[in-house]
Amino acid sequence: MIRKINRMFQDYMRVRRLAIGKYIWDRKENKLNIETDNLIKDENVKSILILRYDGKIGDMTVNTLMFREIKKRYPDIKIGVVTRGGAIDIIKNNKNVDKIYEFKKKSSYIKKLAREIADEKYDVLIDFTEMLRVYQMMFINLCKARINIGLSKKDWNMFDISIEPNKDFQWTDHITLRYKAYLNKLGIKENIDLSYDVEVPENIEKEIDDYIEKLPKKELVVINPYGASKHRTFNNETIEKLIEYYQEKNIIFVFSPDKYENIKKYSNYNNVFIYNKMKNIYQSIEFIKKADLVISPDTSIVHIASAFNKKLIAIYSPDKLNFAVWKPTTKNLKVLLCKDKVSKNDEIDINTFDFEELKKIEF
Repeated sequence: MIRKINRMFQDYMRVRRLAIGKYIWDRKENKLNIETDNLIKDENVKSILILRYDGKIGDMTVNTLMFREIKKRYPDIKIGVVTRGGAIDIIKNNKNVDKIYEFKKKSSYIKKLAREIADEKYDVLIDFTEMLRVYQMMFINLCKARINIGLSKKDWNMFDISIEPNKDFQWTDHITLRYKAYLNKLGIKENIDLSYDVEVPENIEKEIDDYIEKLPKKELVVINPYGASKHRTFNNETIEKLIEYYQEKNIIFVFSPDKYENIKKYSNYNNVFIYNKMKNIYQSIEFIKKADLVISPDTSIVHIASAFNKKLIAIYSPDKLNFAVWKPTTKNLKVLLCKDKVSKNDEIDINTFDFEELKKIEF
């Protein structure tokens, strides 16, 4: 009961905070009424700033298609990306990104970063957020790009162009088609490649290649046990069942460095190899690139596997809309669904997927 009351109070306050934030920040000195089929040419666009301040690795992986498709047609356009966390590593070696700005959720830092960006006078700012938080409103306002493009923002003063659901794309469309709608608005409409770009430094490629060459078995299964929450993370029972089922293959776990102490206990199995030099996402990417099969309950690893068209077993919640939008694009895909939550106050448990169904999978 207390949890329910607290949730209702937080929802109440959130609506009011957002309304106040919109009142303060939803303004633009030179709002443009733009109607064009080719924004880049008609508005002489020389620079584009893309906001991915959530720092989500999977989202950034998908976003790489936009950087490539813009540069393919307009190689001289400057592309800047605002992001944070592991998403920085996804694009650090991307040849289509000219500048990366690290984002932090601190008001003084946001203002300082926005002033730096404003001094660079970007022609176009692109935001993908459906519901803007106050700090995001402030940041977009202070970046002072000449043209702001947003999602479902036709009633906002701060945005010059709005990408509209049910017009430019459908909510049930795969996320790549939503990004395609942004490209269409820029004037990029033909022969769009919706695949992803993920690059790994050469020294890490060699490091992982050398490690894999020493493994005793022929085939490599890469397992990502971790999701965005404990409810989307494989428990010990699931992990041990996977180890036993794939006992004739090498198993490599991919994980963030802070998970090493949790995962190293599985090195007691003779088919499991725990790489103790996991420094960042690059080592995980390279293991995925070399895998014969990838298994994951987390969409970030799913999207990375899709970038290399890997054989993939993805474990999803039974949320049909989420799956339609964020499903993997790899052709070698098998999806298993966990059981739905009993009531809306419950959490799904990714471990409730049918393991017998996994054992029937053949590629």
